[in-house]
Amino acid sequence: MDSVELRAIDLFADDLAVDDVFAALRAAGFRINRRGMRETGGNGSTSLSIVDGRGEIEAALMRCRQLRANDADAYTPILFVAGDGDPAIRLASMECGADMSLARPFAPAELLAQVRSLIRVRERSEQLAVKAADAQRTSVRLHEAKQQRDQELELARRLQESFLPQSLPALPGLRFAVKYKPYASVGGDFYDVFRLDEKHIGFYIADAMGHGVASSLLTIFVKKGVRAKEITGKSYRLVPPNEVLARLNSDLIDQQIPDLPFIMMAYMLYNVHDRTIQFSRAGHPYPLYIPKVGKPDYWQLEGSLLGVFETHYRQQVRQLNPGDKLLLYTDGMDAASFGDQPVGMSSLLAAAETHRALPVEQWIDRLASDLFTQTRQSDDLTLVGMELVD
Repeated sequence: MDSVELRAIDLFADDLAVDDVFAALRAAGFRINRRGMRETGGNGSTSLSIVDGRGEIEAALMRCRQLRANDADAYTPILFVAGDGDPAIRLASMECGADMSLARPFAPAELLAQVRSLIRVRERSEQLAVKAADAQRTSVRLHEAKQQRDQELELARRLQESFLPQSLPALPGLRFAVKYKPYASVGGDFYDVFRLDEKHIGFYIADAMGHGVASSLLTIFVKKGVRAKEITGKSYRLVPPNEVLARLNSDLIDQQIPDLPFIMMAYMLYNVHDRTIQFSRAGHPYPLYIPKVGKPDYWQLEGSLLGVFETHYRQQVRQLNPGDKLLLYTDGMDAASFGDQPVGMSSLLAAAETHRALPVEQWIDRLASDLFTQTRQSDDLTLVGMELVD
């Protein structure tokens, strides 16, 4: 005997003396609650309700409707045992809520087969209800976890944005503009532009691969690790770009961070008085130089990624002139598309040259919009533009 069969079966009948159904069930070992047709009860902890339709048929059909209406919280199968083989009555019983209908005369084996079948349905229904409850609890936990994750992402976003410059230095003859577009709530791109003294501006752009919380927190560490100026007593020394990158590289290696994301960076040191710019790069995309007159050029310079191994970084010095522009950008530009140019750097070069006459603020805005009209942004995107004003 299955354990589920140990539950009672409710047997509803007008004439409780009628015992063909009762006898068959008792002989098979079922526990039976015998109830009058108009007696309250049923659909509680029972495995099955059987409605005997040999008496007043309307009362039997009403009992089927009431039982079905009462099982909103827990499904209990209903077996209708008709007084004869009239198909209209059997059909009416099922329309009133019965799951099966059995006509008299019946063989006890047929009755028991239907009873056991319906009990299995009840058992399966309970199993599904348990699984549904488990799924609901899991859904609630996932929703709570998502809310917590969203809160953490929002905190990381605010923290990361607090480390970005709130304003850009404004000096005579020099303008900066920035477009910062994380792919997700938080990103791995970051930048800074800062005045070092009366005639020097330091600025950089960097990218910690990825655009999640780990990458965003790493950008904060890197920003704190950029030491562009050494102060000793009343004197100071401006740290050359190659040395800035070398020190930062050593710091990252010393941290021994497991699974450290690749970090790229380009650091610039600009002299306002003589219009020279020193720069070094650590695996970052080449700076794009747009002269006022002449052909644009990528400033190519070797340099390894940060945090991988100890290395020395090379440095170049370039001369700028009034009307020139310089663009730093992250590798989100790899998806850029402009006109019929190949996707990536060719499109960037063509768009930068097309809009070269615009002031740097408008120039940066046009690049950010025009380069992603045909393709979708698939990574963090940051543009830092510099212009020498006539």
